[in-house]
Amino acid sequence: MESRFGTWSVIAALFLTACGAAGPSATPLDSTQSPGTSPTVEATLTREPSRQSLTLWVPDTFSPEVPSPAGSLLADRLASFEETHPGVDLAVRIKDVGGPAGLLDTLAAVSVAAPAVLPDVIALDPVALSAATIKGLIVPLNGLVVEPASPEWYAHALGVSSSEGEFFGLPFAAEAEILSYDLTRYPRPPLSWAEILAGPAPFVFPAADPYALFTLAEYVSLGGSLTDESGRPSLDAGILTEVLSFYASSRAAGVIPLSARQFAADSDTWAAVRGERAAGGTAPLSLFLSQHDPEKEAALPLPTKGGAGICFAETWSWAIVSQDAEHQRLSAELIVWLSEPEFLGPWTNALGLLPPNRSALGAWPGGLDRSIVSRLVSVSRPTPPGEVLVTFGPPLQAAVEAVLSGGATPDAAAQAAVQLISSP
Repeated sequence: MESRFGTWSVIAALFLTACGAAGPSATPLDSTQSPGTSPTVEATLTREPSRQSLTLWVPDTFSPEVPSPAGSLLADRLASFEETHPGVDLAVRIKDVGGPAGLLDTLAAVSVAAPAVLPDVIALDPVALSAATIKGLIVPLNGLVVEPASPEWYAHALGVSSSEGEFFGLPFAAEAEILSYDLTRYPRPPLSWAEILAGPAPFVFPAADPYALFTLAEYVSLGGSLTDESGRPSLDAGILTEVLSFYASSRAAGVIPLSARQFAADSDTWAAVRGERAAGGTAPLSLFLSQHDPEKEAALPLPTKGGAGICFAETWSWAIVSQDAEHQRLSAELIVWLSEPEFLGPWTNALGLLPPNRSALGAWPGGLDRSIVSRLVSVSRPTPPGEVLVTFGPPLQAAVEAVLSGGATPDAAAQAAVQLISSP
């Protein structure tokens, strides 16, 4: 799918020919011109400057053709880039997020089969960005774009842009896993485990999530490490037991229902909260912001033992593919153009996603949504890399299942998970 923006001017060349006087309709001679001579006329041919085309690949979420405020904002921004860069045409092609027709797989296939049709710029999630970096499918941005740095850029964005001293992606927006809850049922915001345990029932999280993101977040919030001193994958059995004990206590109190084992994604638990089948539960930020009733539902970072909160965020980044120096320069100008706060603030607001830096959040309109996001970015951190999720997800999910079903004590389930992780 391709979208083009801007108005192209057509420059026509005007050729003037000299003509002598002939009959009553002839042009009179200039008074300084000798009879019998023709006036000298300069014919100037103006050549149309050579045009350059930049191609962007994005998923449907960021399509400028979607009839939505976010789509319109991006379409207008791309058009303004063309207007300020005469001779540059932008083409946007929409790809799936994953799978054979997804951004990463298509990029890898085209780089071998038809490199001439590779994009100049591509939007990638953290897993795809890491894979594209390893495979050499994208170019380092060092020397092309100023590298993001703290304190202007939030932790969840900084954690995904660099690899081994080089940075390959310019972060622009992030999905986040948050806590949603029914304002009419909770007497106060459920920030801590104790407030969840003492609160209304049911509270749900995706216990069937194969990556066990909620459990991983709770484990990390307690200072749990994911590697041993040698850098090998490992779990702290004591910390994991503490997390699983919270689940066991909540299950015994009737707060976490057995049906939590049926939820595999945050969108499922958010549907339960929105449909009044749960008093509280996890939710994707984008769905919450686009669907919630401000009079009824509120949002917080995920609850933690001490109440400080935690928020895993999956950050999307712009990356440059082109190997051509001039296209790299223009592509860098484009992604910087798309990162200016006056655009990135309203765009991330319209998308319902976390902005990557303080200036972009500062461009959000005031109100409840900005207040929610301000709290989230204060405790946000990158979602663990794909290889971590693949390694730790199944053992953690099995431990959660064992505890909620009553098949194992928290300590036994934690020890089993540790054994699975440490097995060669």
